[in-house]
Amino acid sequence: MLILFHLFNFFTFEGKEKIKAVNFYEKEKLIKRIEGDFYGYKTDKNNNLYLIEKDYIYVFDNKGRKLKKIKDKGWVEIAKTGKYLLVYDDKEIRVYKNFLFSFRINLKEKALRKIIFSQDERYLGLLNKNSFSLFDLENKNLLWERSFSLPLIFAKFLNSFISIVSENREELLFETYLFDFNGNLLKKFLNYYEEEDEIILDIEIRDSKIYGKTYNNSYLLNYFNKKERKNLYKNFISDTIPWPLPPTDSLQPLGNNWGEYQNYGGSPYFHPGIDILTPSRQGVPVYAVKDGWVKAWLTIQATYHWRLAIADSSLEYPDSCEGFLYAHIDSSRYHKQIGDYVQKGELIGYLVPWPVEGFDHIHFAKIKDEGYTWPRADWAFVFNPLILLRPNLDTIPPTFEYARQNQYFAFCVNNTSTYLDPDSLYGDVDIIAKIYDKFSVSTGNNIWDKLIPLKIEYEIIGEYETVYKTLSFSFSSRLPNDQLVSVVYKQDNTCRTRGDYSYRDYYFIITNTDGDSIIESSDANYSWQTRNFSNGRYLVKVYAYDASNNCSVCSMYVRVRNPVGISEERKRRPCSQKGEVYYLPNGQKIDKIKKGIYFVKRKNNFSKLIKIK
Repeated sequence: MLILFHLFNFFTFEGKEKIKAVNFYEKEKLIKRIEGDFYGYKTDKNNNLYLIEKDYIYVFDNKGRKLKKIKDKGWVEIAKTGKYLLVYDDKEIRVYKNFLFSFRINLKEKALRKIIFSQDERYLGLLNKNSFSLFDLENKNLLWERSFSLPLIFAKFLNSFISIVSENREELLFETYLFDFNGNLLKKFLNYYEEEDEIILDIEIRDSKIYGKTYNNSYLLNYFNKKERKNLYKNFISDTIPWPLPPTDSLQPLGNNWGEYQNYGGSPYFHPGIDILTPSRQGVPVYAVKDGWVKAWLTIQATYHWRLAIADSSLEYPDSCEGFLYAHIDSSRYHKQIGDYVQKGELIGYLVPWPVEGFDHIHFAKIKDEGYTWPRADWAFVFNPLILLRPNLDTIPPTFEYARQNQYFAFCVNNTSTYLDPDSLYGDVDIIAKIYDKFSVSTGNNIWDKLIPLKIEYEIIGEYETVYKTLSFSFSSRLPNDQLVSVVYKQDNTCRTRGDYSYRDYYFIITNTDGDSIIESSDANYSWQTRNFSNGRYLVKVYAYDASNNCSVCSMYVRVRNPVGISEERKRRPCSQKGEVYYLPNGQKIDKIKKGIYFVKRKNNFSKLIKIK
């Protein structure tokens, strides 16, 4: 069965998870139909459509006329005017100018965090985890590159300079750098987050002052010491909201959470919002949670998926701004229209009756887009609105389930389905935890009540070595590309993550993290590298939090048994000539002692473990 996607006023999509056909219209008359198997699309401000196939990228104008067929594959990024098209993978970026290949950029790091174009589209900025590079697209050359000690999370062109933000999650600090186009550092600011799960989403200039914006707060950028953390230099604006369904001052049932794994028969994806249910009511009125202007009224999937996007700025303001998305509005009843100004608490529409009995709901999200209006559903999903809703007095902490029979955690060789006995771990190990959260107000369905937690952390405690508490995932901020679902959720026959109307099983690969709050493809390379630990018993502890900061902790003892390394029993410890030092885990003799784990032979023929920090 074909499902119609009304994404644009001049063409529609057909298909469920992949795009099977595109219909082009002029004055509501079908003028062109294109069939294929496309997995994505992009558009530019000239309303050209870029359809992404497995091995090709097709470019059409708004009448369906093919402008170009480019043979290339990878992720696609397009400059606003369409002048430049980038196709990239983990190794390189291919740059196309006016649809013709121009040059290639080799990538030093595997995972690009952000690609930005200057306003005039002459310059290209590449944000990696610990470096930023600026390229001149006209002259096809690298202008400069800067390295940073802290992980980078944001970059933006601001008139005549470039803003770059790094952060230290443990200390809740972020550093903002301002560079000119020659790579000269103009200014450096240091600020501290007010809340744990914040992340910088934008840098903007207001009244000749520079502000760093998160979901909840706006920080005036100034340098100050940690002791001055709460002084007046930091200006923040709290932004809590009521519930969008009546009664707006009461908790409502939740049927799906932000970032939750979902798959309804196609490809898995991160759920881009929260679903607030009305299980015993239909046609419930929907109210605005904040003042704003309606910039979008459209559907992405026929009758059930009409939605309103209400932005923080007026239709006279084309630059990027935030807003709230209210989805599954009944198009046959009263609703607000594009251009309307709405006030907090004002009626904006009614929920459409849902085809699955008992699952009538509003899909609600914090979004961000640019333009006088937002005619396409390609906005960014930037923040979990559950954190903003008030009241939010959830009292039920997350729940751990057995990941395998009689064991709370599962262990497998990194990025494989080779599962290990927890009493005999070796090599690079992925740790998997099965966790769900439950909201204080039930949907009336035990399956639908299962949500994902807001945040997961882990630590590994041993006699000599410890992995200190590390952030695994935080489902509060901007959602990653759906291609990264497998970085977060385990999907095999042993730990099979499921998320639909009938099943909710969430298996999190908690070691797939570099410790920051950004989910990226390179996180899959991380694991518990047991070869860097002495053989013996360890305690694995996992922490799961919800949006009300309720926390559950689950722990499990395991044993490392690598074939090379220091054994627990003295008689099995390697022996050598007096005074020689060896490195754990490979037993290699070394001349210079650096940071690491070592063992040294003693007079009585036993070895002594030494840890150099």
